[in-house]
Amino acid sequence: MALDSKREASDKYVEMVARPFAGINPNVLSVLSVVFAAAFAIAYLLSGSFLYLAPLFVILSAFFDAIDGKVSRMRNLASKRGDLVDHFLDRVSDVFLSAGIGFSAFSHPAYAFLGLEGILLTSYMGTQSQALGVGRDYSGIVGRADRLVLIFVFSIMQIVVPFSYTLYSVMLTPSTVILLWFFFAGNYNAAQRFIRAYRKL
Repeated sequence: MALDSKREASDKYVEMVARPFAGINPNVLSVLSVVFAAAFAIAYLLSGSFLYLAPLFVILSAFFDAIDGKVSRMRNLASKRGDLVDHFLDRVSDVFLSAGIGFSAFSHPAYAFLGLEGILLTSYMGTQSQALGVGRDYSGIVGRADRLVLIFVFSIMQIVVPFSYTLYSVMLTPSTVILLWFFFAGNYNAAQRFIRAYRKL
């Protein structure tokens, strides 16, 4: 998908939905994103009827993650300190989302670590490029926006069309499939970002 590359095209729509929240401190919106990511993890871990709330919680987490930066710019509050808070809380949300899926009854903790490794490595290379002065790198197929959309879709799949297969000792459910995708695609994406930054340097 690479939804992060569509930031400029979607900017006016993000501004429209962000405007009603312009009176709220952007850091509060970032914290709300983490709170709903944690709620997603709890709903997934509890499973049963609670699982039906998981797609809603991840969408709310994605929503507040999308508008916090826009509200910050609308209020002329954008700063390096705010950027630091935003990136840190994004990674905390990533941990909650991966742990919620991986430690649930539909997966195994090993998959949580695999998925998170791919996610964190991708994110690290994006911000490392920025730190080295060659610009923030949002490119690739598993940017943060892509991940949130995929988690939403696969959490619905886990509810609607649950399946469980074992292929060469690998447990396959909608939950493990998405974590394995984050691992393989994330490492590939991170390698792409590394090569791009290396060439620019």
